[in-house]
Amino acid sequence: MVGMLLNAGRSNGRGGRRTSIQSPPQVLSSVPLLVYEYEDPAGSTPTAAAKMLMYSLPERSIVYTHDSRPQAMEGNFFSTPQGWLVILGHGEVTSEASMWHPLTGETITLPPIHDDHHIPTNCKCLLTHNSAAHPDCAVVLLDVADPLMWFCRVNGGADRRWGQHTYDIGDYEFPDEFRTPSTPTKNVIRSVAALKGKLHFCFMESHQNKMCVVDLDFPSDHGHPPTAEFHEFDVSPEFGIKFPDGVCSASIHLVESMDELFAVCVFYVGFDPTNVSAAGIFKMEDSCGEETVAWHRVDDIGDRAFLLMGTNMATWCSASTNNLKGSTLYFFLHFLLGDRDLYIYDVQEQSLETVQVHDQLDLKVVHTEPYWINVPPF
Repeated sequence: MVGMLLNAGRSNGRGGRRTSIQSPPQVLSSVPLLVYEYEDPAGSTPTAAAKMLMYSLPERSIVYTHDSRPQAMEGNFFSTPQGWLVILGHGEVTSEASMWHPLTGETITLPPIHDDHHIPTNCKCLLTHNSAAHPDCAVVLLDVADPLMWFCRVNGGADRRWGQHTYDIGDYEFPDEFRTPSTPTKNVIRSVAALKGKLHFCFMESHQNKMCVVDLDFPSDHGHPPTAEFHEFDVSPEFGIKFPDGVCSASIHLVESMDELFAVCVFYVGFDPTNVSAAGIFKMEDSCGEETVAWHRVDDIGDRAFLLMGTNMATWCSASTNNLKGSTLYFFLHFLLGDRDLYIYDVQEQSLETVQVHDQLDLKVVHTEPYWINVPPF
């Protein structure tokens, strides 16, 4: 049944959009989907096509497997918390860029990527608005290794163009005795989410928690390139994101839900990313001052389930609509590519459940970390 959502074609228009297939109701009942792209261990050549495996969260089962990517996903692609896939390059046309929604089949053609924009294959990707139809919606790509970002308006036809920005949010702090030639020197944006058209992210500077908001601007005058303006805020020490006693490490995921910003922290025992200790959710206060940001821990997120992504981002869905329990977190250990275990954390009960997604011991994930196909409400 889910195979039907992957038969969507590609739009041939320049700046237009087209819905090529309407997803049947049974497909929508299977989302959210956790998607693995993996290499067949029996594959005879290094260039053999990747296989796909889709796990339905509501059904708690594998609902789809396929021997190759669908045609619409050829090229490098990046998943977004808003449910769209951003695809760069198609066949021999390496400059082509588009957005594709795997559930509706809708394709939006983006401006081509010119030679002066070298976008790596490993990026975080998100939209600035929940709806791609919003007139100010932009797509943003963030290099995970270097402080570089690319951004482009989704709507606007021939007036759209890509912008590139090199940012500076401080040096990467790491003990000198453990540094290697590959150790980064500059901080990069890790935990990021879009709230009301602006990017929000957390970072550390001189051992202090910081918050930054990014405004994107697309001047109508093509003589002026698109720009990104960074606004930095301190995090109130009384109301910051705090680790429990005895916890030394955590992964932090930002998620926007119903115009609210949350930070989801998965805490680990010691520095072992395979040993989950607990999880906590913090909500950013709406009434924060101009100079500081305040977070408060929350013990209930209502009829919501947060789906954490391996890129330190997250998406969400209505729990009751998708046959899930409310106030829960779903995540996997992205440090172990191909990991079979999906973790389910009950925020109110503070309990952790583990579900085995697949039984393939030698699954080797390729192209990208496992990702969610989801339609967050807005």
